[in-house]
Amino acid sequence: MNAIRIRKTIHSDTLHIPELKDMIGSTVEIIVLEESVPPAVLHSKGDWDTVLAAVQHLDDYDYQAQLDQDACDIRDSFQAPS
Repeated sequence: MNAIRIRKTIHSDTLHIPELKDMIGSTVEIIVLEESVPPAVLHSKGDWDTVLAAVQHLDDYDYQAQLDQDACDIRDSFQAPS
């Protein structure tokens, strides 16, 4: 099976798709799917009790690594790009 993926904005009910030139004369299946727009990131009033309960059950989480990474990020944010 020869498959291609084409993303087009539809401006009318008449489509011009040059990418299909090599398939002229072949029997093909055309499926049209509308791309969903991802939702914007919203501030959440998350279930922090569930998060806290999950974190309390972590056995091997390296808390110092997070502190070290934060310090590195802060340090790097003040350095001029090379």
